[in-house]
Amino acid sequence: MENKCRLIPARDGNKVPVVQTGRGEVRLGSLYDGKYAAERWAGFYVPEGAEYAILYGMGDCQIILQLLAKIPGDILVYEPNEALYKEMQRTAVYKKIQKQKRVRIFGGESMLQAMADAIHAALDEDCAECTLLLSHPGYAALYPEPLEKIKGVCDVVCEAIGFMKGPIQRFILAMIRNQIKNISYMKGGIPLARLAKHWNKEIPVILVSAGPSLERNINFLKQINGRAYLFCADAALPTLLKNGIVPDLVGCMDATKNMNCFNTPESYEIPLLVTTNTPKELIQKSTGTKIWGYDHEFAGMLCKKSGIEPPEKPAYIGISTAMYAAILELGSKKIILAGQDLSYSPDGKSHTSDRNEGFAEDEKYKVEGYYGGVVQSRMDWVNFLHWFEEMIMKYPDREVINATEGGAKIHGAVQKSLAEAIAELPENPISFRERIADERVAITDEEYEKLMAAFAEGRKDLETVRKQGYEKTFYESDYQNMPAMRLVLEYMRCQEEKERKVRFEKAIEYVYNEYVKEMS
Repeated sequence: MENKCRLIPARDGNKVPVVQTGRGEVRLGSLYDGKYAAERWAGFYVPEGAEYAILYGMGDCQIILQLLAKIPGDILVYEPNEALYKEMQRTAVYKKIQKQKRVRIFGGESMLQAMADAIHAALDEDCAECTLLLSHPGYAALYPEPLEKIKGVCDVVCEAIGFMKGPIQRFILAMIRNQIKNISYMKGGIPLARLAKHWNKEIPVILVSAGPSLERNINFLKQINGRAYLFCADAALPTLLKNGIVPDLVGCMDATKNMNCFNTPESYEIPLLVTTNTPKELIQKSTGTKIWGYDHEFAGMLCKKSGIEPPEKPAYIGISTAMYAAILELGSKKIILAGQDLSYSPDGKSHTSDRNEGFAEDEKYKVEGYYGGVVQSRMDWVNFLHWFEEMIMKYPDREVINATEGGAKIHGAVQKSLAEAIAELPENPISFRERIADERVAITDEEYEKLMAAFAEGRKDLETVRKQGYEKTFYESDYQNMPAMRLVLEYMRCQEEKERKVRFEKAIEYVYNEYVKEMS
């Protein structure tokens, strides 16, 4: 199809785009009264209660004007025909729309990814159910492929929302309390992105998780002798320490993590990979260096305001995936996985050592095994498995060795025994603690002062939002640039009440009260 467009005048004085197709020309708007036609369309397709919209195709822009009149929130528009997009930019109606901050228009194939990114940023648990996905009349038949891509993006986001909502609902109050409390403990810590600038990418990293296969070959980890960095998930720490193995770094990011993983004085001395979501009790008791990884938007925005660079590689729910994302951020070229079963053991165990969450058989979650055949996994592990495989494809320059010797097969990873993987390590020993003692990587006193000032500003923002109320906050204020409002939005997403205004009022009171407790 030719990507051509011309504008013709309508009887109401507006311009109507006409595009060239293989079967002739097609009008994308009314030649008589565009406003009336758009009103009729919106009356049919825009229900009461809709607050946000994603519109495929801009046409003569009259539908965008109707959405502005009927929808109080933001509107994302994608125009697949770049020629039409450029022609309409010269019209009075387009210039009128451009003055509206609530509308963002992306035009042409080169902007499709930007549109996808905007959808990812806009859709969340709170607003997905009150966001409309609409197609301008005529566009679905003319340009079906970009529409399917946009639908696919929405489906992926909504699927992720469904997966994440349950765990977040359970932990949201602890998450918010931790995030507010832990900001003050960032003093002297190490931002992961800054550490990455001074990282030796040639040093292999062994990532140990708490799968049931770990105990079978754990003694091989004693043969590392400083030739690789040894990172472990919190649940794997007791098993390592019980076998006389002290990891270089342990990760803990679950808001309500059971402190039984840290059951010896030695466990509190090990450097930690954390976020502000990490249990505040652990942050307070730990004497080890804290490396601050990919965090929630609240902390991320505060760090940006303070000149502290945030990581670029998003973490995923689950400590092993979060640690893997951190290793990607650091740039390590060789990653060795151990204890990453992502399935039950043949005798039905879920984890190593004394931890066992019970066995559940489900045909939907049977996956290919490490040694062939099928093994029984479960929903969260299958999601992690797909995430690992996606990351391996996305970063083909990283050598990933799956030395778990059991569990699920991770496609894209090279399978080797742990003994073989360790035997191939370079001979030169290295010191992780020397690496993190580098003065260039820590948060400076000046940065910390700015961080705490930005944090204190959050109380004023919350007071302002409480006074101005729901409508003014969401449809008139610049709430997206208030870090503390990210906490309010997180709480809103996890409440069961249908009415968004009620969720807002509950969330703002809770977050404000927690802020006051911390600052007093």
